[in-house]
Amino acid sequence: MLVASAIIVLRLPTALSKRALRAELGEGLLEVAQTLETEFVRELTTEELREGAIQGMVDRTGDPYTVWIPPRDRDEFVKEVQGTFAGIGVSASSDPRGALVTTPLDASPALQAGIKAGDLIVAVASHPLDNMTLNEIVTLISGPEGSSVAITVVRDDQELNFTLVRRQIKTQTVLGLRRTDGQWEWQLDDGTLVIRINQFLDETPADLRSVIENHPNATGLLLDLRSNPGGSLSAAVETCDLFLESGIVVEIRNRREVEAIFTAKSKVATDLPMVVLVDEGSASASEIVAGALQFHQRATVLGRRTYGKGSVQKIRDFGDGGTLKYTAATYHLPDGRSVQRVEGEENWGVDPDVVLDAPEDWTELVIRWSDAGIITSGPDWPQLLPSQDWIRNQLGDAEMLRGLDALPQTTDVRP
Repeated sequence: MLVASAIIVLRLPTALSKRALRAELGEGLLEVAQTLETEFVRELTTEELREGAIQGMVDRTGDPYTVWIPPRDRDEFVKEVQGTFAGIGVSASSDPRGALVTTPLDASPALQAGIKAGDLIVAVASHPLDNMTLNEIVTLISGPEGSSVAITVVRDDQELNFTLVRRQIKTQTVLGLRRTDGQWEWQLDDGTLVIRINQFLDETPADLRSVIENHPNATGLLLDLRSNPGGSLSAAVETCDLFLESGIVVEIRNRREVEAIFTAKSKVATDLPMVVLVDEGSASASEIVAGALQFHQRATVLGRRTYGKGSVQKIRDFGDGGTLKYTAATYHLPDGRSVQRVEGEENWGVDPDVVLDAPEDWTELVIRWSDAGIITSGPDWPQLLPSQDWIRNQLGDAEMLRGLDALPQTTDVRP
């Protein structure tokens, strides 16, 4: 009893202090709100005042990754976080008359219905799309899963009508070299695998593993993480699992202590020679993968210093009070280096082993890669397997060529 009482007494001042701080905070906010509500030159609603107060606190953190999502935007936020949405499954670009289909997506309602690259969507449910933004068109096409949507496309100056059933579309994140007869080609004629990851979602490691296991005779792997903004922490760790036998992948540290340590637990391709391509757009999960593989001398990293986004976000939903995504900790690489870029600090992100000059026109290069990923009805390429000459002449990707040159030469074939 004496011990229990002592604990209560020791904790009491801390509890009282926190209660006093919260009371002081609430009192200040309430007084300002009451003044604005009764005396401001125009009438302010309670919702405006509440949202303004919340937004002000979030802005005061000075952290671009701490954001508040009002209830009206929650559904769209959830779609973005989960990487899924109910739609027809096309990649499209803006056009004054509507949305130009870049390519239908794998296993999508659009692909199954016969939508093709180059189709111009000009109407949704007989509603013309002239001068609408791409986001507005996406909103119009999207809807409840299982519901139908009618679209009109123009193909070769002919109007075609389609009725499609909306489905959850899973974003494909593991990409190859080019499409032939609707299938990705992953391997160069010299045996090298070229795999591009444009985001880390929960299914990314499994998709990556499948590609590697389906190419047992690969002689090397170029993993392209350029302009990959990151994504799931677990996906990053599981990706490292594919290539590392053991060792620390990443630590998570909050403001008080090391919160968690993630280590490699399995192996799939631990003997496959590797090069990782990064640039200033590679962030978060991309930096974890590149940094861990570099530290354990599992891969050579080429490119330019990564973005420096090493903060860990948590999400808390407050019901009618909105949703808060806030920074709670930071990522640290196996050598202790913080990934997060902090003003005044010299070490952040991942420094490549070999620094490369930036492409002359990155946007044009991205467009050429996008063209290589279009799903077509048949093979459109001049040879069965692409070569380095194809990368040089068709894509003009000098960075990738440098990465391929940096791969250790081997004639060994994996069992």
